[in-house]
Amino acid sequence: MKKVLLIALCFAIPMAGFAQKKKKKGAEPEVVAPVVEVLDDEECLMLLSLSHESVKAEQYDDAYENWSKLYNSRPDFNKTIFTDGNKILEYKWNSAQTPEEKAQWREMIMKLHDERIKFFDDPKYPDAYVQGLKGMDYLTYYPEDELALPAYGWLKESVNGMGDNSQITVLRKLVEVSYNIYKSNPDQYGDQFLADYQNVAALLDAVAAKGGKNATHAQSQKAYVDRLYAASGAADCGQMDQMYASVVAESVSDLDKLSSIMKLYRRLGCTESDVYFAAAEHAHKLQPTSESAAGCAQMCLKKGDLNGAIAYYQQALSLVETDEDKADYLYRMANVFVSLQNYKQSVSYANQALELNPEDGRCYLLIGMSYANGGKIADDPVLDRAKFWVACDMFQKAQSIDETCADAAKNFIKTYSQYFPTKEEIFFHREMNEGQSYYVGGWINKSTRCRARKE
Repeated sequence: MKKVLLIALCFAIPMAGFAQKKKKKGAEPEVVAPVVEVLDDEECLMLLSLSHESVKAEQYDDAYENWSKLYNSRPDFNKTIFTDGNKILEYKWNSAQTPEEKAQWREMIMKLHDERIKFFDDPKYPDAYVQGLKGMDYLTYYPEDELALPAYGWLKESVNGMGDNSQITVLRKLVEVSYNIYKSNPDQYGDQFLADYQNVAALLDAVAAKGGKNATHAQSQKAYVDRLYAASGAADCGQMDQMYASVVAESVSDLDKLSSIMKLYRRLGCTESDVYFAAAEHAHKLQPTSESAAGCAQMCLKKGDLNGAIAYYQQALSLVETDEDKADYLYRMANVFVSLQNYKQSVSYANQALELNPEDGRCYLLIGMSYANGGKIADDPVLDRAKFWVACDMFQKAQSIDETCADAAKNFIKTYSQYFPTKEEIFFHREMNEGQSYYVGGWINKSTRCRARKE
């Protein structure tokens, strides 16, 4: 009866793990003195089945006892030990009450990745893939390590090994960590950051080119790392001009070459360059594209022709092929309307851009500035200042989702929070209760939270 039960239970366990144990080549098996009871296969299967069922039911405390017996005795028994173990230990870390307990659980989590690499080969999820998971977990469980150099090494090893099969989140995090390291010492790490950005940008392009379910995500993350690189200051537009001025002059009839140069300039934030404008003009004469129209729009902006810029951006939007570019052009349109002090229209375009790229913090900055500067929403001066709550909500959102906007968002919050009503002013307005929800009317029409100015 026991064997029948074991056979039934084993159907709940992924069987691939049994065939993927690692074997040392050219050496006898390492003999290690056992520190716990060595379980036989039937006992292992029973413990694995019980713990796996508990994990599926999210009963992690129940799962831990059976899982830990198996993990400490036979970690090479089945790969499910490690996939379940990560969920169990994550729960234990989240439930820990003291820093000492949290330190214990996070050390076990990191060791779990090493043990998985040690005991299992998996063609679908090779060692490089596991290194990516390890790097991501380090960023989660060691937030006090601002540079996260260990995570950088593991993420880079993962990306080098997985190539365009890398997880998109791992690609993004590699650039983010490299960016933070670069900021700590630009002179020392500038070349490293440039190399990491170029590598990840090319891989994201490759993932997007494959199509399929990851294509759109890859495009949005490519736009994000482009902005991160542009915001880093590592891009030198003057050097770009020296490199490409003669190339543009020699390529006035080569649409593909001109388009490629324009995209590179836009990626690096060098859209104020005369070389970029020349490439856009030549390309637009050959065949209007969204890229060339956007370049001509930038040229109009530099000349102060805001209406001309709007016309070209509208043309760019009519020709655009990717959601990534469409979101960028919508953001740029929103920016033009801020310059025209048409804040309602600016918010409309910024929200359209966010529908395509929800992680573009620049749009939230624009929306916040529009709310703050868009005119009176109430005759009562205290009620009118409620608009600054909503504006700061937008700045906080930008700060939380987009590293490239973090510094600007902090400065905007510092500036506009000075205009919050005082405690006394809130007290004498029945509509307002500090800490409670408050609806801001007028053209804004947003709910926010009532906050007093810090004195």
